[in-house]
Amino acid sequence: MTSTTSSTLTFVLFASGCIALALLFINAPEGDFPSKYVNAAPAAQAAAPTRIDVDNDAHAIRFYVDGKQVALLDASGFKP
Repeated sequence: MTSTTSSTLTFVLFASGCIALALLFINAPEGDFPSKYVNAAPAAQAAAPTRIDVDNDAHAIRFYVDGKQVALLDASGFKP
């Protein structure tokens, strides 16, 4: 096989691969595609979101779950 044949073959394979990818993307389904592996039930919403507050004045970080403070991190460490 000569170098010209090798270059031509490489180009043809690359071009056909690009065309195949373009056809896959063009014909892909649009919008929400229901997955057979994921349960379609919506997730339950928590009473209050979980959040982390940074208190710069007190040099502390407060952790809240369902609106209640569950932990405090300050210079001395974690406190429940």
